[in-house]
Amino acid sequence: MNESPLPLPRLSAPAGRALAAAGITDLRQLDGMPEEDVLALHGIGPSQLGVLRDALTAAGLAFTDPVARPRATGRSDNTAHVAAPGSPREWIEGLPTARRVDDGLRLLELFDDVTDEPAVMWGPSIVGYGHHHYVYDSGREGDTLRVGFSPRASALTLYGLLGTPGAEALLARLGPHRTGTGCLYVSSLARVDQQVLRDLVALAWEHGRGDAR
Repeated sequence: MNESPLPLPRLSAPAGRALAAAGITDLRQLDGMPEEDVLALHGIGPSQLGVLRDALTAAGLAFTDPVARPRATGRSDNTAHVAAPGSPREWIEGLPTARRVDDGLRLLELFDDVTDEPAVMWGPSIVGYGHHHYVYDSGREGDTLRVGFSPRASALTLYGLLGTPGAEALLARLGPHRTGTGCLYVSSLARVDQQVLRDLVALAWEHGRGDAR
């Protein structure tokens, strides 16, 4: 029996065109390819190579002959996203609508319980847990939270819960939501399965890596 197609991850438009021009439409076609050969395709840069590398790893596949990757220096190029002073609970309680306060406090309780870690404000409007220093293949590096949330006016924004093995299956059972680059958006906690959400947070926390953008 033929294996079902293994789709490529979401890529930039130039990277997608470069792979299409090379006849690569299935992730398995990249398994065993030297990284230099993929990087040589016009439209594939270090950051998109990293996206492909992560997708291969998640699928149990891999490139060969890896190219040298930047080493961490400890600096942060993302000065707009840093841990900040202040009480997350007090910030949530000061939000302008009852819905945002209620959902924010419920999320605070859930994340506190799952992570067993003190909540910290990241910038003026994100409640975060844990710390992760990242280094992109482009050389850009910085600091971010591992998981977190923000009860924004438009939707509850949840950080660090996507991209871990097993997350897609949980998302299918979560209830109404949408996703963006590194973020999960929920209109109301009352509309999603609370246990599934808890499982998503636990999975991401165990996986140990969050991206907030």
